[in-house]
Amino acid sequence: MIGRVERRRLFDLNWVVVAVIITLIAIGLLNLRNVDFYSTDSFHGRQLKWYLVGTVVAVICAVTDLHIISRLSYLFYAITIVMLIAVLFTKPINGSTRWLPIPGLGESVQPAEFAKIALIMALARFYQDGFRDERHDDGPILRFMRPMLPFTLIAPPIFLIFIEPDLGTTLITLFCALSIVFFEGLRWRTVFLAVGLVALIVPLGWRFFIHDYQRDRVRVWLDSGALQAEYEAAKKTLKQRPEDPELATHVKELNEVLAKAYQPKQAEIAIGSGGFYGKGGQNGHADRQRGLPELHTDFVIACYGEERGFVGTSFLITLYYLLCYWCIRVTKLARDRYQVLLAVGVGGLIFWQFFVNVGMVTGLLPVVGVTLPLLSYGGSSVITICIGLGLLFNIVFRKRATG
Repeated sequence: MIGRVERRRLFDLNWVVVAVIITLIAIGLLNLRNVDFYSTDSFHGRQLKWYLVGTVVAVICAVTDLHIISRLSYLFYAITIVMLIAVLFTKPINGSTRWLPIPGLGESVQPAEFAKIALIMALARFYQDGFRDERHDDGPILRFMRPMLPFTLIAPPIFLIFIEPDLGTTLITLFCALSIVFFEGLRWRTVFLAVGLVALIVPLGWRFFIHDYQRDRVRVWLDSGALQAEYEAAKKTLKQRPEDPELATHVKELNEVLAKAYQPKQAEIAIGSGGFYGKGGQNGHADRQRGLPELHTDFVIACYGEERGFVGTSFLITLYYLLCYWCIRVTKLARDRYQVLLAVGVGGLIFWQFFVNVGMVTGLLPVVGVTLPLLSYGGSSVITICIGLGLLFNIVFRKRATG
């Protein structure tokens, strides 16, 4: 009987997930080593350090009393907001202020990554405190505004990340927050109000706040063929009217817009050229791999897809599916609303990052700059995911300890 129980625990989903996480980390290190081969850098060595730090952070989160973590959620959120404000006053890198240097360590962190998990924790605490409860006799105005109260937590980090600018992280953070909000439930009047606000804000954002390079990425994604045809026609006309300065400027602008499509297209070609079994480690098309943007972060799966093919990519997708499925299962082990929403938020974080990253690399979505969880290089991203996983294992351990 005891042996049967032990065998059952051996194949328990939680142990399977531990194996999944270890496998993802191993794949990440191996893939970054191959990325180093094409880029002549040393990302996998530095990433190993972040994996070790992330493991320590995950263990701390897994063994700390969840009641303490719950009470500190708003503090963590406030610290993150301060960091997001501070990063705006740092020196821009590639036109963005995203990295906050750590004095004395020679390293930098990305506060926007920590904002994802901080917002998840704050929203979980928000609902845990009962702010969704509409049974209070608050009067008609407050009853109408109550469903909108969570957005007072969501708006500050979203705005601060957006103006860095970092559209990709803005979207992921927003999607994670909305996953929790919709899980808790919204009245139809709130949904209609939110849709109305989006219908108002999106055109204004597109006109006044979205940068030119971000617009170009969306335009190329929507219809690169039409842009290419327009470019060819304009270039042909320019040969007939070379003295036309406005036409010359238009041709130049179209050429710059179309350049945004070249590298994502190369990523699609790289993944497709991997075939069924892949070309093998460090056997990808070297010139194409070196030409891909952010090969070690945003486009890391392009290297993996070319080398491991359909089989390897399908295996990777299965690993992420198991990880997201486990997050959903953890909601059934949770003992209160805070723990349930933590599981929902962390599951949403992993799912949305995976979905948007793979979508943009394969051309299903416009390029917005999102890392692939546990595979892309980046200390802040790794630590953020490890915090989330550590919190979920905390829920699992607490359930087992109390039966």
